Amino acid sequence: MNAEKGLGLSRNEVTRAAALMEKRCEGWSQEDAEAYCLQYWDETGELAIRRVQKERNAANAARRVAA
Repeated sequence: MNAEKGLGLSRNEVTRAAALMEKRCEGWSQEDAEAYCLQYWDETGELAIRRVQKERNAANAARRVAA
């Protein structure tokens, strides 16, 4: 990424940054991240899903009535 973006960082700087990031994230666990994502409630997403489901149900009902 350093070469792709042209950041100009030396190999030593990249290694130190990676080690620092690893040390900071040491206590994090995958389970905590999954729990956060599963418990996060997004009103916009919920409304979008309801709207799509309502449209699908209306289309299915119209198809059943027409048949």
